[in-house]
Amino acid sequence: MRTKLLAAALACAVLLTGCATVPTQGPIRSGSQEGLTPVRGGLGIEAQHPKVDAKPLPLVNGFLEAMSDSRAFDVAREYMTPDAAAAWKPESKISVYDQSSSQAVSQRTDGKVQLSAPLIGTIDERGSWTPAKPGQQVNFTFVLAKTSGQFRVANVPAGVFLGSNQLEPRLAPRALYFFNPAKTMLVPDPIYVPNSLPAGQSATQLIQELLKGPTSRLRNGAIPIAPDGTTLAVSVPVDSGVATVALSDAAAVLSESDRRLLAAQIVWTLRLITNRVRITVSGASLLPDSDVLSFSDFGSYDPSGQGGRLKDLYGVQKGKIQRIRGQDGAEDVGTTPLDNSVLYGSYAQSFAVNLRGDTGAIVTTAKDGRSVVSSGSLDSEKKPADVQSTRTEGKVLRPSYDNENNLWYIDRADGAAPRLRMRTPDNKVTDVRANFGGARPLTLRMAPDGVRALLVMRTKAGATFVQTATVGTNEAKQLVLGQFRSLELPLTDITDASWNQLGILVAGKSAKGQPGRPWQVNVDGSQPRLIPGVSTQFDAVKLASNPSVDTLPVVQDSTGELHWQGKDLNWINMNDGDKGTPIDPVYPG
Repeated sequence: MRTKLLAAALACAVLLTGCATVPTQGPIRSGSQEGLTPVRGGLGIEAQHPKVDAKPLPLVNGFLEAMSDSRAFDVAREYMTPDAAAAWKPESKISVYDQSSSQAVSQRTDGKVQLSAPLIGTIDERGSWTPAKPGQQVNFTFVLAKTSGQFRVANVPAGVFLGSNQLEPRLAPRALYFFNPAKTMLVPDPIYVPNSLPAGQSATQLIQELLKGPTSRLRNGAIPIAPDGTTLAVSVPVDSGVATVALSDAAAVLSESDRRLLAAQIVWTLRLITNRVRITVSGASLLPDSDVLSFSDFGSYDPSGQGGRLKDLYGVQKGKIQRIRGQDGAEDVGTTPLDNSVLYGSYAQSFAVNLRGDTGAIVTTAKDGRSVVSSGSLDSEKKPADVQSTRTEGKVLRPSYDNENNLWYIDRADGAAPRLRMRTPDNKVTDVRANFGGARPLTLRMAPDGVRALLVMRTKAGATFVQTATVGTNEAKQLVLGQFRSLELPLTDITDASWNQLGILVAGKSAKGQPGRPWQVNVDGSQPRLIPGVSTQFDAVKLASNPSVDTLPVVQDSTGELHWQGKDLNWINMNDGDKGTPIDPVYPG
C-alpha cells in the first residue's frame, strides 16, 4: 500500500516544533541549498568605513562586520591602528561563532570590548572546516587606542571572527578532487571559499588549492596527480563560459595517462563554476587531442560510482535477503526474495551489496556456530561452492563494499579492541590498523572510493557520535585507518549514518525526548539541517542511502516499517502485507 504524505506542510510543522529545541553547537537549518550552489549576494553585510568619533563598542561591531567581507579586508584594516593592521593576517583562520546571543559583544568597565560566544567551528587557511567541541568558546578582548583622535583596535585578532548568520552568505562549500590509490575514482576534499568572488577569481583559488594537494583530512589517503612544484602560470580567466587553466612547465613531465587524470581533477573541481575547461602546459593542450573539456568527459571517475545499480534497494527480512521493488512507481511496492542467490539459504544477520548489484555479502552463522562473513553472486548462475566465507570473532557490523569490490567489515565490535578488516575480490583478508580510542563502533560505511570511512561510535559513557576517517598506509605499507574527525553534531541518541549525494545522512534526535529524525550534514560536519520534506508521522532509526544522485533516501522507523522519499519530497510508506516485520534497508555500497 502506498501512502503519500504532504511533505511541505509536515516539514513546516517539524520546523516550527523541532528547531527551537536544537542546541546552537552548529547552525541548524530547515532546508538545504541546491547541492553546493553558491549564494550570490545573500544577506551579507557590506563592509562600511569607520564612522567619525565612533565609540568603542560601535567601532568593534563595525570591525566585526567589515572583517566578515573577504572582498574588503582593507576596509576592515581601517578600524585598526597602523601596526595592528600591518600584522593582521585574516586569511590564516576563520572562527565561526554563535551570533544568537545579544551579549556576544559587550563593553567592559575598563573600556575594552569583549567578544565571548560559543564557537561553532573554524576554517583554516586551506578552507577546511573543523567543528568545535562542546563547550568551546570564542574569547577575545579588543584593546582600543586613539589614532589621530579616533578609537582604533590596537591588538591583532587570530584571523577572522565570523558570526554564524554570515557563514552561508559569505562562504560556500566546494570540493577539490583527488584520486583513490587505485586511480580509478575521484575523492572529494571539501573546503570553503568566498562565494562573492567573480568566476575567474573563484576558479583561480580552487585550482591553486588543488595543486597544493589534499588537505589534512585526506592526507596519506587520496592521491594528487600534479608533480611537485606545479603551479598556475597565470590566473584562470573564464570567458564565454570557458575557463582556461594554464599550468606551469612542471606538469610537462606527466605521462599521457596521468595527464588525463590531472584533467579529470581540474575539470571536476571547476564543475560548479563552468562545465567547459581548457587546460594548457607550456602553451599546448594538456591533452593533445582535446581542446575544451567537460566533467562529463570523465564520468568514469565519478566519485559516486555511477554506472552500477546504486538506486536499487535491497533488504533483510526474517533473515532472508530481499529485493525491494516499487520505488519508481512502475510496480506495486513490495519485496522479492533473492532465492536464486547462493546466499539465500543462509540466515542473514546483515546484508551488503556491491556497487554493480551482482554480488552480496552477509553476516551469518556457520555450522560450527561461529559467525562468518560470506559473499557470493546474487544471480542463479553460481553454485554454493562459489561462496567465499571468512571467519570472524565477536559481534560483526554490517559489511560495506567499495568501488574496487573490496569488502570492509568490523568484528570484535563489542569488545575492547574492535578490528577493521578488508577482503579483496580474490578473498585475501587484510587487517587495517585502527585505534578507536576506547569508543565502540556501531556502524561502518565506506565511501565508494575506499578512502573515506563513516562511523557511528559509542563512548564508554554511552553517548553516540559520528566521525569520519581516512584509509592510508604507514611506513611499513600497512593499511591504517586514521585522520579521525568527530563531526560534533548537535544531536543525541544517534542510531545510524550513511553517505549520500549531498554529504552524509544522520539519524538522531535534536534533544532527549524528541523523536529521531533524518538530518543532512556536509561531509566535514558543517551545516547540519533536517532534510527537506521531513515527516512527523514516523521517526528515524536506520537509514539507507549512497552518493548516487538517483538514490532515494530510505528510513526505517522504530516499528521496523520502511519509508522512502520521492523526488517530489513526498514520502512513501511500505506495507507489503506483512506489517510489523522489520525490513533492514540496504543500498549498494
